[in-house]
Parts: sequence; structure tokens; C-alpha cells
Amino acid sequence: MVNRESVGALRKKVALSCRIIGNRGVTRGSFGHVSARIPGTDTILIKAKGPAETALEFATEKDIITIDLKGNVLKAAKGLDSPNETAMHLAVYKTRPEVMSVIHTHPDWVVVLTACGKPLLPVYAAYNPSSLRLLMHGIPLYPRSVTIINEELGEDFMRIMGEKNACLLLGHGMTTAGKSVEEATLTSLNVFELARINYLAYSIGNPKSVPQQDLDEYQRRWEKGIRQRSGGPSSTGEHPDWRYCVRQLRK
Repeated sequence: MVNRESVGALRKKVALSCRIIGNRGVTRGSFGHVSARIPGTDTILIKAKGPAETALEFATEKDIITIDLKGNVLKAAKGLDSPNETAMHLAVYKTRPEVMSVIHTHPDWVVVLTACGKPLLPVYAAYNPSSLRLLMHGIPLYPRSVTIINEELGEDFMRIMGEKNACLLLGHGMTTAGKSVEEATLTSLNVFELARINYLAYSIGNPKSVPQQDLDEYQRRWEKGIRQRSGGPSSTGEHPDWRYCVRQLRK
């Protein structure tokens, strides 16, 4: 049986993630959505769309509705409905049972770089190892710019995203996945920063990747578990980067 208190806490966390990515400029207004799978169920919490919706940076628990894996709305306030691209979220959840959160956003940097055919390069290492690691694991590009509004397109998208936790969409944005809302949120922020720095580097000239020996060194450290500062939660159970994002909202 689903614990109502735990679902309520998850609903608050989805709304909190919306406010984080909205306030950090990862997406604007109502363009984008955060979702989370309710553990042990086939139901999903997702940021709603509709005439009564609130922009992501101002989202509260009231903006988070409940749907099932078929896309049926199970619980929503008047004026709220599921996003057009709900099919994208559901495709990830159906294909990958380990995923507990999906986020879709429209970062300017990603839209511009993909529209111009500029690949993300490992232009830094120590500056932000977490986003470097995502890039080294591979960030695929879905070569279409349409909204993913049905099961067929959702399956087509997943053929590109596969088992990766981040996927860019041509001239459109990006989608991230994680084993928690926190993980999916931090992945979105890391890809956002990677794209931002790449954009700035391309605007100056012809960016170069950091030396291969540095990439090899970081790979060696990850394999050996050396200095995994961002590898897990703190003593309070929260990831330190997530805690930082939350405190930024409360300034």
C-alpha cells in the first residue's frame, strides 16, 4: 500500500525540482516538466499544463498531477492536465524500470548548439568533473525537433537515448533521467553548464578538448573511486549539490 505521506513528500520534491531548474534558467516559463515515479506503483507525478498552470520557477505541489503509465490522468485540479510530451516521460519509465525521475527542459545553449551542429566537447575537467563524466559516458542527440506526443515517437526517442541519463534533442532541448528526483535534477544542471561553457567557447573561436591524458586520469579516478565527493548523499541523506540548490532558492 502506498504511504500517503511519502507520496506527499515526493510531490513537494517534484515541485522543488521545477523551481530549481526554472530559477537556474535551465528552462523558462512553462516550457518543460519534471516527473517522478511513485515507488512500487505504475503511477507518475508530473508537472501539469493547462490554463491553471504555474511557471516552473513558481511551481508548488498544486501544479503536480498524478497519471498512470498509459497517460490517463488520475488526479488533477481543475484547469490542469498532463503535458503534451507526457509520452516522452512514459517511454523512459516503461523502458527503464530503474528510472524514478525524468526531466525535460529547453536550455538556450542546447537549442543553439544542436541547431548549429556544434557537438559538446570536453573543454574542461576540474572545473566540473560531474558534467565531464556525463559527456565521457556519452550524451546522444535525437535528430528530430518535434514534440514527443505519442507512443510511436516515444519509442523512437528511446532508441536514441537508450540507457543514457541525458539526451539532447535537435533544436529543441534535453531530457534527463535518474534514480531519484535529485539525480535527474543535478544531471540537468550539469548538462546545462556543459552546454553553456561550450557555447561560450565556440563564440570565441575553435574550442579544443582538454588533453587526453587528463580524460584518462579522471576515468582512472572514477574506476578506483578516488575522491568521490559528489558520488553519494551526505550524512543527512541529501546530495550536497542538491542541498546547495535548495538553499539558493531560500536566499
